[in-house]
Amino acid sequence: MRTRAEITLARAPEAARHARRFVEGVCAVWRLGALTSDAETVASELVENTLQHTESRPHLRLELGLAGELTVSVSDDNPGHARIRKPDRRGGFGLRLVEKTAADWGCTTTGARGKTVWAKLIA
Repeated sequence: MRTRAEITLARAPEAARHARRFVEGVCAVWRLGALTSDAETVASELVENTLQHTESRPHLRLELGLAGELTVSVSDDNPGHARIRKPDRRGGFGLRLVEKTAADWGCTTTGARGKTVWAKLIA
């Protein structure tokens, strides 16, 4: 059985900060101190990507697997697949950071009009 926690965030400049606080609180309850910092980083980067590249409200989900792995995912209503792009002055570093932080990451299409970008963290 997996344990889940989720929240839908407002489309607002403080959404990434709220995501970090949510992750911090959940990780404390789940006693995942070793993963907290990485989970906060991944969550805030994925939320920022949603705000920058879609018109959606980010839906953040944390899922704790049986082996202790933590999956951080953010869903939105935009079907455009998340991809790592060449960094420039406007950005392009978010998914690179996620890729370096996570054991694995990916993007899954959800229905006809959305996607979920996820990252798996292992202590």
